[in-house]
Amino acid sequence: MGRRSLLLSASSLGLAALWPGVALAEAPPAAKRQRVLVVAFLRGGLDGLSLGVPHGDAGYYSARRGIAIAAPGKTGGAIDLDGYFGLHPRLAPLVPAYRAGELALVHAVGSPHGTRSHFEAQDYAETAMPGARSVRDGWLGRALVSTGRARAPLGVVALSSKRPLALRGNLDVVSAKRIDRFALRAPKKLDERLTRGFEALYADNDDPVTRAGHNALDVARRLRDIDRSVDASTYPQGARPLAEVAALIRADVGLEVAWIDVGGWDTHQGQGNSESGRLPRLFDGLGKGLAQFRADLGERFADVVVLVMTEFGRTVAENGTGGTDHGHGSAMLVMGGPVRGGKVYGKWPGLAEGSRHEKRDLAVTTDYRDVLAELSTGHLGAPHAALVTPDYTPSPLGLLR
Repeated sequence: MGRRSLLLSASSLGLAALWPGVALAEAPPAAKRQRVLVVAFLRGGLDGLSLGVPHGDAGYYSARRGIAIAAPGKTGGAIDLDGYFGLHPRLAPLVPAYRAGELALVHAVGSPHGTRSHFEAQDYAETAMPGARSVRDGWLGRALVSTGRARAPLGVVALSSKRPLALRGNLDVVSAKRIDRFALRAPKKLDERLTRGFEALYADNDDPVTRAGHNALDVARRLRDIDRSVDASTYPQGARPLAEVAALIRADVGLEVAWIDVGGWDTHQGQGNSESGRLPRLFDGLGKGLAQFRADLGERFADVVVLVMTEFGRTVAENGTGGTDHGHGSAMLVMGGPVRGGKVYGKWPGLAEGSRHEKRDLAVTTDYRDVLAELSTGHLGAPHAALVTPDYTPSPLGLLR
């Protein structure tokens, strides 16, 4: 059992979390106005052609007779961004952020590796080392460690069933499906007695297991006491982890990185277009959730960058079941106060068959590591991009002010 990934949720201690071990006495006090990076990973392979609709490319409409998003101005049409690309209409809540210059779309972005396996592609997306199967640490882990900064106990949080590969490395991460349920699993009338008992048990020793238990109790106590004024009920069901992240930011607990896993984006069947189908429902939650997150943060949004990413895109042409299959290039959203938004980034490769990757997928013209490295150095303070993407020399896009 690794010291930094001690599983407590399944243990007799009954704490619903994954918690690493560093003595809290060594941790710094919570920093004010901490820069925060929030990564929402859309697992399953996002159809970037529906997120950023290339309504100016005739190839888009000839390849998608049933699921294309109509051109701007038509019923159910895309929301025009720049005369060539548009947002899916269910992402309308994000338009104010785009118009305010706080939301950017990066198109035709992805990995140079051609795998269409979810597992491989997700691993490569999280390690930022495509093709290297034996890598055991992630790009965010390397970025955070490279800063050399000490962190608050709630400095790095993953709202996930397990610690994401992106955050693996020599750092401490609080991982839980729901932060608001990070607590002792015990009847309410026994909670106080059990807490005192565990505190006494963990009081004297300094071995890794004891420190992990002590730290977990301390984090549970801190979470219990933070301001819960963020109303999670104003977020769509699938976007409620954003409410928990907003609460942590507003509580000034020293949060530096939050990771959110969002499943369900593998749309082989019934993908839909603007109104009906699976993808409009997913975009509805994503758009409303991100817009509510921005509103809840208020002036604190000036310190926050949100990256929405996926493992690969989908085929240009629709399949026979009203969906799309695993593809190659996709799209990213980058939103936040420090973002140079109101713009679509990337070189468009075109959707004519001869321009596609292997004659079927959106080609990749922007390496996803360009984005990861720029956010790591420009926002998180990593000293060198080479520490984040060791096998690649990135080219910054100019995403940050």
